Amino acid sequence: MYLVYTVILIILMLVLTVTLLEELRHRNGITRGFLNKYWVLREKRKFVRFNEDMKIRYNRIGSESKEPDPKMENISRSGLCISTYEKLKERDTLELEVEVPGFNKPVKLKGRVVWIKELRSPDDHGRRIFYTGIEFGKINPDSEAILITYLNTLKRP
Repeated sequence: MYLVYTVILIILMLVLTVTLLEELRHRNGITRGFLNKYWVLREKRKFVRFNEDMKIRYNRIGSESKEPDPKMENISRSGLCISTYEKLKERDTLELEVEVPGFNKPVKLKGRVVWIKELRSPDDHGRRIFYTGIEFGKINPDSEAILITYLNTLKRP
């Protein structure tokens, strides 16, 4: 019986030790621990997301029509999230134009849809709303410099 208690105690001590090590790594700025593949403790994003409401336009590559202006939910160095009435498909490639405050020309880039989530409740007019996560693809150096300069001026949430 003492053997069972000893094994349980050793397992609990190991779990506690690993949890403490993960917490210390996070406090020291190391956001990815060695157990994140198996045990989700922290955010896995590489870049901070900023809740900004910038004007954005998009067009699906291969589509003739311009889509109505979506609402930007958040943005980071590697992607953004929009809410739209159109349900895009995963892996759709989009041409994006983002109007960055303080700059006179919009940032033009290409992105790829990586996830879609339908909101549970429709808008006031009964239309379905979709959150869409877009990962940035091709972006020219000038546009990237504008975007990074603006994001560096924002405060972390």
